[in-house]
Amino acid sequence: MRNVVWLLLLTGCNLVKGLPKDHECRSALRTIVGLQFAYFSEHQKYSVHPVEIGFAPSQGNRYLYLFSSEGQLTRRDELASPPLGESVGYGPDSKRRPVLLEDLLAKLPPELRATTGLAGTCPACDVTIACVGNLDDDADVDVWTISTKDRPEAARGTPIHHLKDLP
Repeated sequence: MRNVVWLLLLTGCNLVKGLPKDHECRSALRTIVGLQFAYFSEHQKYSVHPVEIGFAPSQGNRYLYLFSSEGQLTRRDELASPPLGESVGYGPDSKRRPVLLEDLLAKLPPELRATTGLAGTCPACDVTIACVGNLDDDADVDVWTISTKDRPEAARGTPIHHLKDLP
């Protein structure tokens, strides 16, 4: 039991408050990279289309998930979205949260946005995915990325926290 409590504390979980708000993003990115690795093992390529690898965020998601720097995103509101097979990501659930896809996309630093998507020619390729969220309705955003390649800041499959929204 003591080990479980220490593990929860080390991962940032407060037993009173629950999981940290950025847990959604980190957990989703780890799921996405696992799906990408499985997709690659079968097709010898990665995909920038979430539906192709079997990813869709849960209802109430607070993050934008971006699989490519170019292309249309699936909205989580009443406005029109591209067909799922053409989408390169998902916006936040604007029905449940007061944040728009466009606001989060505009706050993603251009240098990070440029790194999202496929790099190289498959099968010698890699993919990098970003998630962007506003956790407390201020001007700051929370930005994470994950990649199928090793990066100076982290090994492949490890999320990197670029911008923090919360102190």
